[in-house]
Amino acid sequence: MDDPEVPAKRRSPEPEIQVAAAAVAAAISPPLGIAVAAGSALRSRRVREALRKGTVSTLAGAMQLGDQLTAAATARAAAMKADPPPAETGEHEQASAGA
Repeated sequence: MDDPEVPAKRRSPEPEIQVAAAAVAAAISPPLGIAVAAGSALRSRRVREALRKGTVSTLAGAMQLGDQLTAAATARAAAMKADPPPAETGEHEQASAGA
């Protein structure tokens, strides 16, 4: 007697096949291709980790920039209070002084 064939387990497609599918979809329709490529990329643990680290680094940089801008503005305001700029004289005052 012949043993009935046992169906092979279905495996998920290899990453290369996913990338090829994304490339084909991108060639057919750019918005759809972008969505497919993004979906495929987000399934990757490495891509998710890189995005997470990049987001954290970006936010940390933005916070440091905000701190530096605040410090610079505070220092300038303190300098302006300590040494105010000289008052500008108007044209009328200059003309009357010369007459």
